[in-house]
Amino acid sequence: MPLFNPGIDANGGAIAGALSVGGDLATSGALTVTGAAAFSGAVQVATAGQTIGIKEGTNACMGTAVLNGTTEVVVATTAVQTNSRIYLTANTPGGVPTGSAYVSSRSAGVQFGIKGLAGDTSTVAWLILAPL
Repeated sequence: MPLFNPGIDANGGAIAGALSVGGDLATSGALTVTGAAAFSGAVQVATAGQTIGIKEGTNACMGTAVLNGTTEVVVATTAVQTNSRIYLTANTPGGVPTGSAYVSSRSAGVQFGIKGLAGDTSTVAWLILAPL
């Protein structure tokens, strides 16, 4: 019985279509997925010192914003939705840091706003997660 389906190139090739594995799948190199990946079990980072990397940039789900100490700061990103969970934390304190940054507005698929208390010019890190 062959280890691989005859249509699968096991030497660096690509798989077109679905791949179903009825057990453990191990790789000694990178595993790149283009499109969605769904897991019914836990996703684990099993080596201390390794992290989960998330790309920042245009329309990202993670980044930073600098509070201006007075008015709402707008973060433009298509990643925000009506039911998004937006997590904020002071990344670099500035001005009169209060640690009280909060999501002040949102427009699904367009942007969200962050406000802090008067005098707070901290750089705030933000992360958007989507509930299932």
